[in-house]
Amino acid sequence: MNTKYTNKLDKLRARRTPRTKSASLSAGIAMDSADLRPALESFEEKGKGDATRYALGCMAEVPPQYTAISLRDGNRIADQLTGQSEFKVITRLQGSVPLNIHIYASSDVDLLVLADWFVNVKLPVVPPSTYDFANGPASSFDELVKLRSFCERFLPTKYPAADVDTSGAKSIAVSGGSLARKVDVVPSYWVDTVEYQQSKLEIHRDVAILDKVKKETVVNRPFMHMGLIDVKDTSSNGHAKRAIRLLKCLSRDADVDIALSSFDIAGLIYHMPNAELSVNPFFPLQLLDRVDLYLRRLESNYQYATSLQTPDGTRAVLDSSEKFFAVAMLRQELTEAIDNVAGEYNDTLPFIFDRSRALEAARKTLNETLIY
Repeated sequence: MNTKYTNKLDKLRARRTPRTKSASLSAGIAMDSADLRPALESFEEKGKGDATRYALGCMAEVPPQYTAISLRDGNRIADQLTGQSEFKVITRLQGSVPLNIHIYASSDVDLLVLADWFVNVKLPVVPPSTYDFANGPASSFDELVKLRSFCERFLPTKYPAADVDTSGAKSIAVSGGSLARKVDVVPSYWVDTVEYQQSKLEIHRDVAILDKVKKETVVNRPFMHMGLIDVKDTSSNGHAKRAIRLLKCLSRDADVDIALSSFDIAGLIYHMPNAELSVNPFFPLQLLDRVDLYLRRLESNYQYATSLQTPDGTRAVLDSSEKFFAVAMLRQELTEAIDNVAGEYNDTLPFIFDRSRALEAARKTLNETLIY
């Protein structure tokens, strides 16, 4: 038995089931009570050993019933905020949960609360324009401060049993009480880019959020990021998100700190060729080999690796030397997983003492191993 990967598999199981049994888990969701009990997932019935089951589990999406709870709690708070009359707001979910690349059953939810009474319009304005420039607020920053203050005051009245933490620079964290998940409420406003004015597609619409500690606004492009990762996943036959989850799990379970965020990892996989991502579904372990080879290419070509931009085009994915070195650390975790997974199917691997030959044999084993 490979104790290390048995322990990794136990960690994987733990984060893919709810942390606590709470009545709030099932409130408002129509499903059989058995659906909310920790159950044997399909990946646990496949493969010869724990290393294989761990790898398959890393790639698999979190059970949909648990993701539904996260989305439900985000939408519950959204309904409270949009249902009040003091400030006209609209809401959007962002982040790993709606994108389905999260690796925890009890994942936090990011909820954008957008001021609906003003927008920041980028120039040149594209005709025909329906913007009312005469009646806009004097200061979008001041209006955003008002929205933040309102949310800090409003949320405790609607969730008196919950913990409403207003200390965050960019978000208000609401947890406990009737909520099964922590929801990070992010006051913000729309930034209508020229591209959005032309297309009217939300993927081209930016948002500005308040950093109340630095007393400034920060513009980002969450819908561009989410939209392009979705397109990437579709064009790679569903394997881009599997690869992202794989690397996120490996990073989370590593014995060392790997300085790559979920956003960074998604950005790296976004640039991986679709032909390499699109493996035969009956040979899912091929994806480990393909991603390993891709990370090795990045390791060996600093100029290319550091030129890769995030899907939303806001910055370089590897925007520090620490992140570039983190790619090598993450690749080493993946290579170790490949060795251990292949070893469960090929008894001769321990007797191949030449490292390059052993790795070649391990890759061949993964590419020829049928999982059904």
